[in-house]
Amino acid sequence: MRCLSIFFLALFLVSCSSKEKTDIKTIDVLSPPGPELKNLSEIATDVQYIPLETVPKALMRFVNYLKTGNDKFYINVSTEILCFDKTGKFLHKLSQKGRGPNEYMYISDYDILPEKNLLIVLTGGKLQFYDEIDTGFVLKRSLDMKLRPQYCDFFPGSESILLSFPSSTGEFTFQSILINPEGDTLYKRPNYYKFTRNSKVVMGFSADIVIQSIDNMMRVKGFMSDTIFSVDKDFKYSPYMILSTGGKSITPDFLANMPMPDMKSGSSPTSQFVQVTGLFEIERYLFYRYSYQKSGSWGVYDKTTGISHPFDAKVLLKDDISGGISIEPKFVCGGKIYSWTAALPLKTLLNSDEFRNAEVKNPDRKAELEKLAATIKEDDNHLLIVITPKK
Repeated sequence: MRCLSIFFLALFLVSCSSKEKTDIKTIDVLSPPGPELKNLSEIATDVQYIPLETVPKALMRFVNYLKTGNDKFYINVSTEILCFDKTGKFLHKLSQKGRGPNEYMYISDYDILPEKNLLIVLTGGKLQFYDEIDTGFVLKRSLDMKLRPQYCDFFPGSESILLSFPSSTGEFTFQSILINPEGDTLYKRPNYYKFTRNSKVVMGFSADIVIQSIDNMMRVKGFMSDTIFSVDKDFKYSPYMILSTGGKSITPDFLANMPMPDMKSGSSPTSQFVQVTGLFEIERYLFYRYSYQKSGSWGVYDKTTGISHPFDAKVLLKDDISGGISIEPKFVCGGKIYSWTAALPLKTLLNSDEFRNAEVKNPDRKAELEKLAATIKEDDNHLLIVITPKK
C-alpha cells in the first residue's frame, strides 16, 4: 500500500512538473504562424505626435532612450538627459559632462524613481544620485563601485538597484547584482555564459542583456539565451517565455574564437546567427526584433490569441490611424508604445499628396497633423510618437 502511495505521489509530481513546462510559451522566432502585420490599427487604437520644444538648451540629433514618470519625458541624448512635460514643453536637463568633481564623461545608463523624484546615472564604475527639483537636477551623492556594470535599473516597487553586465565579452563573473541605495549587495546572479577569449576580434552588441519592468516584476533576457526570465520581488528568476531560435543563437564558443569578418562580401561573422536585438512587452503584446542573414524583422506575440505575427523591419507599420509616418516601436513605458521621428521627414510627408489623399481610421488625428504641418520647421527637435495599444 505504501509503494502504491509513493507511485501516485510520483505521478502527481510528474504531472505538475509537466503542467509547469507547458505554461512556458515557446515562440518560433523564424517561423511566426500568424499573418503579417501591415497597419498600426491592427495592434493600436490611437496615435499622437508630440513636438519636443526646440530651444537652445535642448537641441537633439536623436533620441537615445526614453523614460517616463510624473507626467514627464526623460530623454537621453548622448551625454545629456532632457526633461519635457507631456505636452513636449522643455523643463530642464542634466548636463554634467567633464573630468572635474561630480562630472561624468559619458552616460552608460540611467533610471528614474518618480515617486522619490530621484534620478540615477551610471557612468563607468560609479552611480550618481540626483534629486529632481523644479529647476533641474541636483547631485545628491556618488557611489563608487569596484565593478563596471553596463546597465542600472530600479527594481520595481523598491529603491534597490539592479546592476547588469554584458555577457558577450565573456569576462564578467556575474550577470547581475542587486544592491541597496547604500551599495550593499543583496543578491548576485552568476554569468552562466562566461568564457575565455582566444580571438582578437571583439564585437559589441546593443542588446547584450534586455531588461524591462512590468507587473511589479522584471523581465530579463540574456544575449546568448533563448529564455526570457521573470524576476520577482524576492529576486527569484523563473522562466517566462522562450524565443526559440532553433539552435541558431550565438554561443560562448563562437565568441571566444570569433573569425575575422569577410572583407570581400562585407558579411559579419555573426550574420549566420539569429540575434534578438529588441524586446518590449505591454499588457497584450510582446514585441521582439531580430536579425538573421543580413535582414531584420519584427515579431508581435498576441497574448490573447497565443499567435505571433511578423512585420518587416524596413517597411514597418503603416500609420493608418492618423496618416503619419510608418512606425517602428522604440520604447515601452507605462503601458504605451513610443517611437520618434525627425521633423524633416514628417513635414515632407505631411505636405505630400500621399498624406492629403490618405484614408485614415481617425480623421480628427489627421486634422491635428495637418495643423502640425504648418507649425513645425525642418530643423526642429524630434517629435515623440505615443501609441495606445489594444487591450
